[in-house]
Amino acid sequence: MLSSYFYSEQVVLEAARIEVGNEEVDEYEEFAGVLRMRHALACGMELKPIIERIKRGYSQSSEIVRAESKGTISGRLDIQLYLNRRWTNLSWPRTFPVLIGEATASTPENQLVVDTLRQLVRRLSVSGDLDASAERSYCISLMRWGREQLHSEPWDSFTPKLTAARLHREAEHRLRKRQTGNEPAYGRFLEWYDQWLFDASRSDPDELEDLVDLLLAFPPGDFFCDRVFEIWCLHQVMESFRRCGAVIVDGPRPLSERSSGPICLMDHEGYTSNIWFQKALPTTAARWQYVHSQNPLVGIPDITVIGSDGRRLVIDAKRREVRNPTRSEETYKMLGYLENFRTLFQTTPFCGALCFLSNTDLFTEVVADKDDRIVLVGAHVDNPTICAFGGRMDTLVSEWLAQGALSGRLDESLSEIN
Repeated sequence: MLSSYFYSEQVVLEAARIEVGNEEVDEYEEFAGVLRMRHALACGMELKPIIERIKRGYSQSSEIVRAESKGTISGRLDIQLYLNRRWTNLSWPRTFPVLIGEATASTPENQLVVDTLRQLVRRLSVSGDLDASAERSYCISLMRWGREQLHSEPWDSFTPKLTAARLHREAEHRLRKRQTGNEPAYGRFLEWYDQWLFDASRSDPDELEDLVDLLLAFPPGDFFCDRVFEIWCLHQVMESFRRCGAVIVDGPRPLSERSSGPICLMDHEGYTSNIWFQKALPTTAARWQYVHSQNPLVGIPDITVIGSDGRRLVIDAKRREVRNPTRSEETYKMLGYLENFRTLFQTTPFCGALCFLSNTDLFTEVVADKDDRIVLVGAHVDNPTICAFGGRMDTLVSEWLAQGALSGRLDESLSEIN
């Protein structure tokens, strides 16, 4: 789960030797140190586009500097210096000491950027102790980028003059007063800086909240948030089965074992249901195939529930905010499962659900002949107290279980007649 904070790609994880119980090593400090470096890596990847936006319109201020003006006075005459040296100034044309205003990028917010880039490079320098890996490659690339920034305009023209905390306060004040000239970019940088301030090495392993903050301190990407929503929907489906009277017979298994078996087995009055996470539909049932390779077109729903009579409840989680009652694109994808794997649904009706984010109490049904059915259901974006997702899922699961019970009674009646 944590690896998806750092990479949008899928990274193959290999076995690693971990020393546990070694009295000579403070395991928590070592753990926190590695996470600190990884936190810097995750934050640094987000910092790159922010710096590029700042450089397209960085803030400037006027600075008074001393200069010499020959023949004519260009600027404001430095009277005191002029009087001090008027008897020794024998050059012709005469030179005049003047004070002129010069634009400079040495503003509090830009000094904070430079200080942050230096901190980033220092934190990532520990990556030299890592074995060759994608993580180490990212660290080296990010360090090289940070050093290049520090030697390029405008960051190479000044040095921070105050502490980071003081620069942070002054930058926030200037942003509120709209004195930066590039409020969107600097505003995003200060939001990012709040994440950057978290220091894993200062957390206390004995405090649960500190440990939670430590693990959740990474700026999440879309891939991670999508996966969290899928797992949240999986939990809601299991809870709906439980609220409908089903009990867990086996499981739940760790998600790392999802390819080797169902996450859990649930029983409802003798009708069993296997709940799978990201299980591919059987390729032997696929009707469509690629011409060049003869490989079947696969389908991998996020959640698949398989009943003891072979019926399937197919669920896809889409972390997209929906404002309208219909979603044709995703609905047609669900219909693609029905079309490609039609043989799975010849004797039992197709039942599918699409889960979205929505503040409009989304619940839309799409039906066809033979009781085929697709439901669009929404989870409230930010208010769990008024979210109707659980109740809607309870309704769908209850009806699905009722069909299973009816199928079981029909089978019993037929066996008695025979």
